[in-house]
Amino acid sequence: MKTAISLPDDVFEQADSLASRLHVSRSQLYVMALEKFINEHLENNLTEKMNDYIEKHGQPVDHVFLNASLMDMRSVEW
Repeated sequence: MKTAISLPDDVFEQADSLASRLHVSRSQLYVMALEKFINEHLENNLTEKMNDYIEKHGQPVDHVFLNASLMDMRSVEW
């Protein structure tokens, strides 16, 4: 899909320079940057959802990990 955007001159020049250094087109650079930005926000949203769940329901317990940790701790000489 084609779209038009407005950029400040300095941002455009920096993007153009970076695209050249990375040997990609400006369009590809913008796609890469936007994908990264979107993914970071999706990850933040997932973290928020997990934090909300924990706040409402408490921290889930992995019993296999907990038992393995307890067994490991019992083998340590204090």
